[in-house]
Amino acid sequence: MLSATTTRPFGQSTLKSTVFLERRFRAHLVVRDRLLFDSAFSPPAKKPSAFVHLYATLDGKFAIDNGAVVEGRSSYVLAETEFDRMVPGARTFRSWGAPGTIVELRVPATDLRLPVGLGHGPIELPAAVWDAYGALHADPGEPALHQLIVRLGEAGVLSKDLTSSVVATEPERFQRLWTVLRPLYEDLATSASLKQIAIVAKLSLRQLGRDLGDLTRTFGLFGAGFRDAMRVLRLRAAVLLLSAPGGTPSDVAKTVGYGSLDAMGRAFRDAQLPPPSVVQEAVRYPAG
Repeated sequence: MLSATTTRPFGQSTLKSTVFLERRFRAHLVVRDRLLFDSAFSPPAKKPSAFVHLYATLDGKFAIDNGAVVEGRSSYVLAETEFDRMVPGARTFRSWGAPGTIVELRVPATDLRLPVGLGHGPIELPAAVWDAYGALHADPGEPALHQLIVRLGEAGVLSKDLTSSVVATEPERFQRLWTVLRPLYEDLATSASLKQIAIVAKLSLRQLGRDLGDLTRTFGLFGAGFRDAMRVLRLRAAVLLLSAPGGTPSDVAKTVGYGSLDAMGRAFRDAQLPPPSVVQEAVRYPAG
């Protein structure tokens, strides 16, 4: 398993995110203070996959299709087309809080034991599972995540053999590469070039390309490859930070590594998103 944490203050808001990468699943622990996520503006990955998402809110607010607001603990099973790869007509949701704490598990559809989609409503989870979520929030490490997967298996939410995929020690080439990539995630440095990464990793561009391709395929990163993964991560960070009170699109462009507001606007357009100013107006954090 590979993991990394980023903490990014932005004006009056803060984003803290820990990512865990495993061969059969991926997990995010996200704490958003005065930030709003709206899946209607989630930039889609280019490549479809057979994954679903177990989306648990530990604290904060959640609303489907701008409807009734659910406060506090709730959990839903999201289809890929409701989160990672939005399609026209898909149901959408909003998540926010001061702070809002979310754990998102991306697992193969074959490992899930519940109906998929927002239309099925919230799922009931036993106290032992919520306790495991709380333990992960309190100590966001690999042992706590492992226990959460075990508890979800015992509760009949996930297949019990999902924990068998966990690799205690990764191959040396993955460890070496992650040593270079982890600081990029920690700094939200999604604009780093392959040449820059190759220099730090002391690898040729050809070898780096092979290793990144293997890493992307092994751990099921966003999209069709490493560059697409970085594109999606930067766009998602930009859309999220546009919700921050008092921030400007230019501030966001600088923070997430676009060379200019025009460059961010082009990236939004290429991802079939509205202009940054339009997105900001739609996702601005609620007053009061």
